[in-house]
Amino acid sequence: MQTYAELGVAVALAAVLGQVRLFTMPQGGSVSLELVPIVFIAVRRGVAPGLAAGLTYGLLQLMLPGAFVYHPAQAALDYPLAFGALALGGVVAVRGWRTLIAAVALAQTARLVFHFFSGLIFFSEYAPEWEAPWLYALTYNVLFLAPEAVLTVLLLWPLLKAYDAAFPGRGAAP
Repeated sequence: MQTYAELGVAVALAAVLGQVRLFTMPQGGSVSLELVPIVFIAVRRGVAPGLAAGLTYGLLQLMLPGAFVYHPAQAALDYPLAFGALALGGVVAVRGWRTLIAAVALAQTARLVFHFFSGLIFFSEYAPEWEAPWLYALTYNVLFLAPEAVLTVLLLWPLLKAYDAAFPGRGAAP
C-alpha cells in the first residue's frame, strides 16, 4: 500500500515540476525537474513501480497544458512510452553517485529512443536541408534531454542520501 501512495505522490510531483520549465523547444520538449520523482521511484522501488509511475505520468501529461500531439502514434511515443522507459533506471543498483549517473543515463537514453523515433517519423520536416533527418531528430532531443539528466542527478543524489538516512534499509530496489 505504501508503494502505491509513493507512486501517486511521485506522479503528482512530476506533474507540478513538469509545469516549471527552464526552457522549451520549438516543436516540444523542455527542460524541467519532472524526471526527479519518476527516477526516484525507479531506483528506490525497482523497474515495475518505475514503469507504473512513468506510464501514468506520460498519460497524465497528455491531459496537461503544453502537450504536443500531432498523431496518436507520436503521442504514444512521446508520452507514455518515453516516460515509461525511465523505469530502466531501476536496473542499476545505486550505491553511490557514479551508479546514480549510470541509472539516470540509462533511463534518459531509453527515453531518448522513443523521442528519437517520434522526431524521425513525425518531425523530420523541420530538419534543415543540409542536415540528415536522423541527425536532426537526435540533436534536437539531446539538446533538452541531456541538461534534464544533469539536473536530475544533481537533485536526486541529496534526495536519495536523505531518504536512506531517514529510512535505513527501506525502499532499495529488490
